[in-house]
Amino acid sequence: MRHLLAKLCLSAAVLALAATSITPAHAASWDELVAAGKKDGSVVVAGPSNPRLRDWIVKAFEAETGIKVDWKPLVGGPGPFTAALMREADANNITTDVYIGGTTSCFSFTRKPNVIANLKQIVSLPGVLDASKWRGGGLRVQTGTDSDHDNDNFWCFIQTADWVMGDLFVNTNMVDPKSITSWKDLLDPKWKGKIIAHDPRRPGAGQATAAYLYSKFGQDFVKKLYVDQEAALATSYGKNPEAVATGKYPIGIAFVQFAVERYRKQGLPIQRVFPKDGMGLATGGFSGIAALKGPHKASRAAFVNWFLTKAAQEQVQCIMLEQSIRNDLDSYDCIPEYTRPKPGVAYPIHDYEKGHHFGAKSELRKNIAVIFGK
Repeated sequence: MRHLLAKLCLSAAVLALAATSITPAHAASWDELVAAGKKDGSVVVAGPSNPRLRDWIVKAFEAETGIKVDWKPLVGGPGPFTAALMREADANNITTDVYIGGTTSCFSFTRKPNVIANLKQIVSLPGVLDASKWRGGGLRVQTGTDSDHDNDNFWCFIQTADWVMGDLFVNTNMVDPKSITSWKDLLDPKWKGKIIAHDPRRPGAGQATAAYLYSKFGQDFVKKLYVDQEAALATSYGKNPEAVATGKYPIGIAFVQFAVERYRKQGLPIQRVFPKDGMGLATGGFSGIAALKGPHKASRAAFVNWFLTKAAQEQVQCIMLEQSIRNDLDSYDCIPEYTRPKPGVAYPIHDYEKGHHFGAKSELRKNIAVIFGK
């Protein structure tokens, strides 16, 4: 079953991200990476504002290496961090060494030449570079978009997980999940003012789902759903699902599973719904990792290689509830069923595929003011 799910997840859109394996001139051992990293003493990591992930990474990496982790949570999503990073680049003073988030941040980070380092020159552990350990036959690599970075020799990000986005949820005490068979059912006047959605006007889950709907149904549908239906737009990954789970809103759009599961475990009535005309957006979520040109090059290398190992991926996937692309983990049972690709279902739209990012998603961003007003 594990192998079947892995194959189903590799749609044509996903394959647009290069599956890459290399044999480096010098495959650094783990002991060599740690010894060099200890000379830096610390590593600065920007990552999801998930305290469980932060606490585990800080504790585990420091215990294994003796290298201190300074964690920068991505409060409000990647947008505020990216803006600050660009200001640091202008001042030639990048203060962050590693970024964990969506791989499409690559397209923002490569706007300036002194922001991001080539992962192909950093990833060195044989157990990470082994193509047989990854779905698709190698590391899932995202390249950049300009002449210096848009090639197989520059690895901008490495994607470590792949799954189906939490596009639509309902409170089952208020909505019969079987009653929603089409996304257009949400345009019924009875749902006006009764939908909460992660804000599509900002980068993150909300914009990912809105771009998916834009691609599937067009701009007019997006406006009718979010604006005409008076959907509440909010940016909290935790409070939005809580609003549906507790009955404040019967319907929710663009939720992330690590927050949803918090309320499901409490027995609250929140459930994923799969409209037949849009079964889900494929995505890598917060699983991408990039090396930034911060001050700690050696500890950066140790951290990146550690994050990609079997041991780290096994824990990270169960905290973030994003199924790892590594195919050698001992178990995937911690991953919610609703995020797994369904047998026989095609997922042609992938949030991290360049064509979608610079196509429908780019069009959505350009038309934000037209759709939502200023």
